Amino acid sequence: MMDGLKVLIVEDEGALASLLVQALHNEGCEVALARDGIDCMNKVTGFAPDVIVMDIMMPKLDGIDTTRLIRRNPGYDTTVIVALSARTDAATKQEMLGAGADLFFDKPFVMSKLVDEIREAIATKAGYPWLRGQDR
Repeated sequence: MMDGLKVLIVEDEGALASLLVQALHNEGCEVALARDGIDCMNKVTGFAPDVIVMDIMMPKLDGIDTTRLIRRNPGYDTTVIVALSARTDAATKQEMLGAGADLFFDKPFVMSKLVDEIREAIATKAGYPWLRGQDR
């Protein structure tokens, strides 16, 4: 369980957004949803997430540019950014990781693997070692 962690999901595909919200809520996370990069930037300050699950291909402001904007703020140095994308080419992965994402998942993905990787990343980056090694 990831009780008490705040997760902002930035996903414009309704069905996937709902699945992510439910899966992370079931892990004990407080979850907020943004539908595009502009919505994300409006919510990130007030919500102060520990983790941002970021789609790349979105209307208005894509995930790469949104990640760059978030990483410009030193207050989000320990925020874990997890990229999700149907664009699985090496150039896209490199650009997203270069923009500041900590993890990159190809769509489709296995939800339990995503949750495990988020748990490990937050334990390492944000200093929550009590999350490491927990069983699902």
